[in-house]
Amino acid sequence: MLAPLAPHHLRQVQQLHASLKAGDRMAALEGFDALPAAVQGHAQGLVLRAHILQAFAKLPEARDALEAAVAQAPGYAGAHAALGNLLDELGEGTRAVQALRRAAELAPDNSDVALDLALAASNAGDYALAEQAAARAIRSAPGVARGWAVMAHLERTRGNVDLAAQLYRRAIDVDAGDARSRHNLAVLLREDGRPAEALAEVEAAVTHGSVPPETAALGAHLLTDLDRPDEAVRAYRQLLALAPDHLDAQETLALLLPQLGRGGEALDGYRAALRAGPNAPALWASALKTAFALQDYEQLGRWAAEAEAVLGPSPEIRVARAAALSRLGDQRQAVDLLGDVLAAVPDHGSAHQHLAYALVVAGDPGAAERHALRAAELDPTDQAPWALLTVIWRLLEDPREAWLADYDRLVMPIDLDAAPGFFDELAARLHDWHTMREHPAEQSLRGGTQTRGNLFDRRDPLIGRLVAQIRTGVLNRLRQLPDDPSHPFLSRKTQHIAFAGSWSVRLRSEGFHIAHIHQRGWMSSALYVALPPEVGSGDAGALAFGIPDKALGLDLPPRRVERPQVGRLVIFPSYLWHGTLPFESEQPRLTVAFDALPA
Repeated sequence: MLAPLAPHHLRQVQQLHASLKAGDRMAALEGFDALPAAVQGHAQGLVLRAHILQAFAKLPEARDALEAAVAQAPGYAGAHAALGNLLDELGEGTRAVQALRRAAELAPDNSDVALDLALAASNAGDYALAEQAAARAIRSAPGVARGWAVMAHLERTRGNVDLAAQLYRRAIDVDAGDARSRHNLAVLLREDGRPAEALAEVEAAVTHGSVPPETAALGAHLLTDLDRPDEAVRAYRQLLALAPDHLDAQETLALLLPQLGRGGEALDGYRAALRAGPNAPALWASALKTAFALQDYEQLGRWAAEAEAVLGPSPEIRVARAAALSRLGDQRQAVDLLGDVLAAVPDHGSAHQHLAYALVVAGDPGAAERHALRAAELDPTDQAPWALLTVIWRLLEDPREAWLADYDRLVMPIDLDAAPGFFDELAARLHDWHTMREHPAEQSLRGGTQTRGNLFDRRDPLIGRLVAQIRTGVLNRLRQLPDDPSHPFLSRKTQHIAFAGSWSVRLRSEGFHIAHIHQRGWMSSALYVALPPEVGSGDAGALAFGIPDKALGLDLPPRRVERPQVGRLVIFPSYLWHGTLPFESEQPRLTVAFDALPA
């Protein structure tokens, strides 16, 4: 049995729960610390402590508190429910369902516990249990919006998009101010290719009161989807004025502005946020990552030095500073700094990778080899160390270059089996989707534009036909490759692929792709949809392999050049350096590209 708290102590605990629910985690923490030790150690106090720890993202400590509460009071439904919800958040589906089943047994009339069980069971893939628990809660309280929303989540997890949308709307009919259901419905509609309907739900949520930052960010994303980028910029900035540490908004705005011809403003949001709240490790990490992606190495170096002064010399911050130094030409200091990081953390994969890069630039490929190999060993799916090894072994005249790169075998042209006129129709559709003014600053193209979002997720019959043709062509070609369990590409050969990203690129005259790789891919590609008459007969606009990143300072000729042809798809390992040669024409060069992973 759960020994009861004194009434005044129970009221204090309830008041602190209310403060936490209202978002005032500091008030809850200070109030908890002021409670008597006996109350803090009581099962109800331990549950409160766990919720406070969760608010501060200290999940292992929260779990310890909840397990102590369950051990102290095994008949306390609230402790089992809180533990189950935390385990669900941690991705431990089976244990989460067990804990919430026990909570439901102890509190059979508590509809919130039943709905928590339904959510956890849905996330764990036990759809029958999820439906049973949600239905029980709805029967007992049909006028409560959350029951319908949980059932909607279940149907969304099952892939029943239309039914999920209907159920979210049922929840909204019950409670027009249910901002969470409107948000989730908007996300569902956006994923279903219905951005206008999704934005209407976000706007409706706003009319019913303030919305959480995630909903405001979603509204800004949708404005961009609807080709209203200037409005999107204003929406992002309004959100960041209230929530400067909202990382999704910060990163998205920084990457959007260069495409609008406003690259000089790209990092302004981070600058303001870091001035306002410099003691924010996650914000610093996001700022450093984004500055590196935008190739603003001077800002990256300054920020890394400032972050180290504020937060201390963490390995990640020092690697970022070394990366900036290397890109700015100071290889000696970069090598020394990365050596210090590895002396303290010998298996820091990113430090090994950046050290290999700096040593290649410094003209010491022999020393670079050891660090590139170690980085590849620590994370074999990271394409960057393998890309460096194609260069290192080439410089060392090591025969392993031919094994790893094998341009003749692993650069694979495929002529898609498309109906006459298909690519003309596809080209017209793609041109309509190129709405940005400039190229993304963090991407490889120069002198052109790139579509936003995941192209293959668009609900369009042409895209559906294209994806089917690509999948068939790719899988047929992969079946022809040999097996090699030691090879970073061939060892992951598969009969099922998942598209990790997809987009279209439209290059203007004199446009090109700089030499690059796809660090988190496995297989990358280029599909030619429409070509100017000047492209295809010679090397103008062709795809060149084996010319490494210009920043490495190496004057190496291509190992293979593929001339474009409409309807031809070229697939290759993501670690192969590739870029395009410039062309001159009054007509653009239009392609589709994707990254794929083994599924």
